[in-house]
Amino acid sequence: MRVQGIVGTALLAFSFTALAGTAEVSWKDVDSYTDIHPADGSRERYEQKVMDKLTEHFQELAAKLPEDQKLEITVTDVDLTGRLEPTFGRSSSNYVRIVREIDFPRMEFDYRLVDKLGEAIKEGQAHVKNMRFNYDSLASRVRRNDLYFEEEMLTHWFEETLISQPGE
Repeated sequence: MRVQGIVGTALLAFSFTALAGTAEVSWKDVDSYTDIHPADGSRERYEQKVMDKLTEHFQELAAKLPEDQKLEITVTDVDLTGRLEPTFGRSSSNYVRIVREIDFPRMEFDYRLVDKLGEAIKEGQAHVKNMRFNYDSLASRVRRNDLYFEEEMLTHWFEETLISQPGE
């Protein structure tokens, strides 16, 4: 009887779909993006940091897909949370990023979810924004992750567009 229990457990474990999809992210015409600029420091380094962190987030999201699926993303515009505003006085920076409720993040990208044969399962253009963020209630969490609201926005899009089934 013990052998049957082990075999039954093994069959149950293999009946679930393996998850570990992948993501391939490309960044198109970065210089024309609405706002991917640093308050201070090197623009190139800051842009690369933002692109790396958002690419990593897309890859984390894609890992929730079945292993034979790949999410292809081409980012066409980014507007980060907040606005850069000039500072006056003795600040070492000429600008500071100010976050207000009206300065929510936005992002535009083309997406394509493909199967192992490269056939499109779902594709389209996404124009996402996170208008429901509340900076004050999340201030301590946000300080640890500069792109918290952008990542939250992408997670919501991913779950709503690629994970949710009609009627859910």
